[in-house]
Amino acid sequence: MAKELKKISTSALAKKLGKTSRQMFSELEALGWIRREEEQWLLTTKGEFEQGSYRDSERYGRYIVWPETVKEHRALVSPEDRFTSAKGLGLKTGLEAKRINTLLAELGWIKSWLKGWQVTLAGKEQGGLQKEDPNTAIPYVVWPKTLTDSAVLKRSLKQFAPHLAEVESRMGCSSMDGHLLRSEAEVMIDNWLYLAGIPHACHKVLPVRDDVRADFYLPQISLFIEFWGSENDPGYLKEKMRKISLYQENNLDVLELQQEDLKNLDEFLPRQLRRFGLEC
Repeated sequence: MAKELKKISTSALAKKLGKTSRQMFSELEALGWIRREEEQWLLTTKGEFEQGSYRDSERYGRYIVWPETVKEHRALVSPEDRFTSAKGLGLKTGLEAKRINTLLAELGWIKSWLKGWQVTLAGKEQGGLQKEDPNTAIPYVVWPKTLTDSAVLKRSLKQFAPHLAEVESRMGCSSMDGHLLRSEAEVMIDNWLYLAGIPHACHKVLPVRDDVRADFYLPQISLFIEFWGSENDPGYLKEKMRKISLYQENNLDVLELQQEDLKNLDEFLPRQLRRFGLEC
């Protein structure tokens, strides 16, 4: 037996669409789904085709109900209501608009263009629409609100989110560019560098006599990056002090990150990298 559709009143439909009841009845009348006759709303043939029906109530009398799914009907939802900006996608995913745009660019759905973003052919296939700010003329892209249901975007978000970093056997955590790293913190830093378009190496051997490796190395500005984590471990703390001494003794540039710096890499890293001559 087919499952019966859940039906809602016209007033309830209006509420779901963010409209007033009067506006909803007027729109349905204009569409030819209902008609007014002797102070009562009646279904037309079109309204019946859209699966409208009647319901009788002791309190309200006879009234029209609709399948709840009709709220998705193109005739009832304006094109603009079906789309959202990178900021809107960010609110649904917990990321800032800047990071959402970077992820979409990494997927090849948009590209940097004239201080803004331009949708690509691949992005258009995902439903992206090109827009332009009327005041600044800066281009931007809007997306179907359902884009967050995309399996491809979900995978990208999963790779980016540190707490969702995939563990590859005992080898470590996989970052977005395929590097296998030792911790979620390293994944966060690696993902940031990759999405910022900054060439980097992982676990780079320092140019010293001892066999010591840095967490990251940026060849463009000859900068090493270290993330200091488990300082409660005496062995780790000893190794940290040894590495710091090697950096100082060999006059090597190093950028040191602490646990609290991970909370806002979008502000911390650009500011710190600028000190070493890299604008990003």
